Amino acid sequence: MEQNAMQTNITHAASGGSRLTTVRRLYVYLVAFVSYAASLSALVSLIDVMARSWLDSSQGPGVGDDYFVRTLASSAGFLLVAVPLFLIHWWLAQRQRTEADEILSPLRKLFLYAASALSLTFLLVASFMLIQGLAQVTLGAPLTATQLESDWLSWVLAAVLNAGLVSYWAYILRTDGDFAAEQRGPAIVRQLYLAVLGWAGLFVVLWGASSLLAWVLERLIALGRPDEFGFAWHHLLPTIFGQFVVGGWLLHAVYAQWQAVVRVRPGEGSAAVRRLYLYIIVLVGAVTTLTPTALVLRDLILRLLGGGLDTGRLLDDLVSPLSLIPVGLAIWLTVWRILQREAAAYGESPQAATVRRLYFYLVAGVGLVLTWVGAVQLLNALIDALLRSAPDAFGMIWHEPLANGVSLLAVGAPVWALHWQAVQRVARSADAAGAAERTGLFRRIYLYGFALVSALFVLFQLSQVVYRILLWLLGDAAGALDALTVADELANAAVAALLWTVHLLAIRTDMQMERDRAAAEPAPAAALPTTPAERRAALEARIAALTAELDAARAELDEVARDGVGG
Repeated sequence: MEQNAMQTNITHAASGGSRLTTVRRLYVYLVAFVSYAASLSALVSLIDVMARSWLDSSQGPGVGDDYFVRTLASSAGFLLVAVPLFLIHWWLAQRQRTEADEILSPLRKLFLYAASALSLTFLLVASFMLIQGLAQVTLGAPLTATQLESDWLSWVLAAVLNAGLVSYWAYILRTDGDFAAEQRGPAIVRQLYLAVLGWAGLFVVLWGASSLLAWVLERLIALGRPDEFGFAWHHLLPTIFGQFVVGGWLLHAVYAQWQAVVRVRPGEGSAAVRRLYLYIIVLVGAVTTLTPTALVLRDLILRLLGGGLDTGRLLDDLVSPLSLIPVGLAIWLTVWRILQREAAAYGESPQAATVRRLYFYLVAGVGLVLTWVGAVQLLNALIDALLRSAPDAFGMIWHEPLANGVSLLAVGAPVWALHWQAVQRVARSADAAGAAERTGLFRRIYLYGFALVSALFVLFQLSQVVYRILLWLLGDAAGALDALTVADELANAAVAALLWTVHLLAIRTDMQMERDRAAAEPAPAAALPTTPAERRAALEARIAALTAELDAARAELDEVARDGVGG
């Protein structure tokens, strides 16, 4: 009893100490990061105003300039307060790093990666501005017409400063001794850091590539005037070049660092965060491809139904979506191949399988919604065109629903079919992977969610039809049957009923396969005794059974002996 009470007290003390340690870390690292961010922002601002003042010879050192004085005072004030505050708390954090659990703390990793990301952001912004300015001058823009003349020194100093800080934080991460070997929380922090940087680089490259394609399309169809051509040449192209350099370098750096970790720890290749990173890029590529495709198709149908197809005006309106489609398609296909290759090389952990299911059922759900809405709009447009007695009085209002329906179906139906068939192939297998798919949370949410929504939709639409019929039978003139309205409601109900049936059949098949699997499994073995009393009772029962069997054998032996003597 005394030993149990002592152990309980030690456990409570340890848990209390752990909570106090967590609170201490949260305070130290939070204050350190806030003061670091304030110090870095103030220092970059101070460098900027001092460099501009020094380069601007016409204004002298800047004394007497209100902007210079105010910015100088504000930045210096922040530095005088924030730098000592950061140094004190960073010293407190470093003093504890000799403890084994300190360097393994997720809070420490979160601070180090957040500080590194902040400095890296300043470094990339300064580098982008330098590259853009140099490209403008290289392409013939006057130096006085660019920011390079007054800001080059501040950009260079900011880039050098933040490059040094990024290197310092990388050094701290490596000297902690667990870089690329983190477990649980720290590993997730590192993976999220790489994922966020990779997504940022992807969006910058996507933006630059689509802008470049839009500019090329404009040049090909001769939409720009000479002055716009000059503007694009000296300003747009340098911006695009800077986006390619910065975003491409960021993507390459993330890929190289992640691959280096995977080579050391192959399990990283199947980590949930890495798979999430890749699936989100695939999703971005799909959205960037399919959304503009739907817009282009809708615009083409509307113009064809409107009776006029001005090619020049059409291309002018479609430049932006057309510039996104090739970029999105390239991202979609490339990263999808990487996903397939890594799944084959490193397998699929349970967490990675959860990420895969989330992606497939989410995209399948979005595709199904688009298909549903598109089918409803298409049917309503066809019914409107066939049954409306005076379409001209309404200005052919079925044109837009028809265009919307066709474009949504053209995009949504393939997306839903591809992803739904992919998960169905797994769910219809009789192995453990199929059982895990059928019982997965996201599949249940998808199937039962759409079954419920479609059932409610059928109920609502059919109740409206019955309501109109009853009003007509009761002689209510205001509720007389309108063939167009009733046809629309029946068409909506039919689409919902079809989707309801598809998902109910899938639910039924899942349940039947699970019942068959449970029936085929052998009965579970009896539980083994664990307590001394249970073990004693089991042994006594076994001895009794063996004694009875031995007595029966002796009796049989005696009977054999008597038969032998009698013979």
